[in-house]
This record gives sequence, structure tokens and C-alpha cells, in this order.
Amino acid sequence: MSASHNAPGAPSEPDRVWSKVFRRSRISPHVFVVAEAAAGQVDQVVAGLGLPQATSNSLFDNAHWATPLLDGAVTRLLTYGLPALPSGTRVYGHRPLRLLCHLMDLRPPARALTGERRVLDIDQLLADLNWQRQAEPEVLLVQARTAMANDTQEVLTAVRVLFEDQRLT
Repeated sequence: MSASHNAPGAPSEPDRVWSKVFRRSRISPHVFVVAEAAAGQVDQVVAGLGLPQATSNSLFDNAHWATPLLDGAVTRLLTYGLPALPSGTRVYGHRPLRLLCHLMDLRPPARALTGERRVLDIDQLLADLNWQRQAEPEVLLVQARTAMANDTQEVLTAVRVLFEDQRLT
């Protein structure tokens, strides 16, 4: 988490706007790609939340991590083989995006984003995070593993779109 949060209602610095750290995925309105320069900070903030992390890593496969966050997740993918598969960190869900904006002292989107039903206030998001921290770790790990599977599918879809190749599965 950031060392200094802005006072409620105080404007964030102009360079601390959410779109400098997160960009919308071209594939899905609920997926946000983390800028490579900010990935370490996002990882640090997520690690500090005390939520379980699912991992998948073997000698002959990509490394994949996922942490459930509210009704979504933060995923990290490190690819070794196919150069077309992009490594990176992604945030799944509007509510996790808004919570991370708050925790990182970023000015969040001013309005509801495409696919976002409504914008909850930060107090509700923090209350939901506290509730999530009390959940059974196995339930959260199932959520994280589901996010990893979804992340893999999103990446493959991105490759198909990029190369206009429907043969990849």
C-alpha cells in the first residue's frame, strides 16, 4: 500500500490517474492490463492484503499466479515458450480495479466503465475486502484457480485476435 493516502475528496496528482497504471483490455471490458512499469507496485499492494494466492508453475509450462480480490482477481503470467503469449499482470473486475486505485492513491475512473453496473463507494469496497479476508482459504483458492483459467483463455483470445488465427486452442 502507498505510504500516503490523499485526504478524502482531495484531488489526486495529475500523473496519478488510473489510466497511467491500468489500461482496458481490447478483448474484454472487465479485464485491465497493468503497465509493465507498475506491475511490481500492484504485486506489492496485492501481497499486502493477506489473501491466498494460487500458483501454477512447472518445468515445461508458463508460470501463473492469481490472487482473488473481491469478485475478481489479480493474475500474473510469465510465459517461457510461445513468444506470442504476452506475459503480464491483469486485473479482473471493476470493483478490484477501483479498490486498487484507492490503495495505490490513483484517481479512479470518474464514471462507470463499460460493463460496470454501478460505482460503489470505497467504504463498501473496503468492507467487502474485510469480509473476504475472513473467508475460508480454500474457497478463495478456488476463485483464484478459476481466474487463472480465465486468464489463460483471455490471453489465447488476444493472440487469436492479434494474429487473426482461429486455429489456436
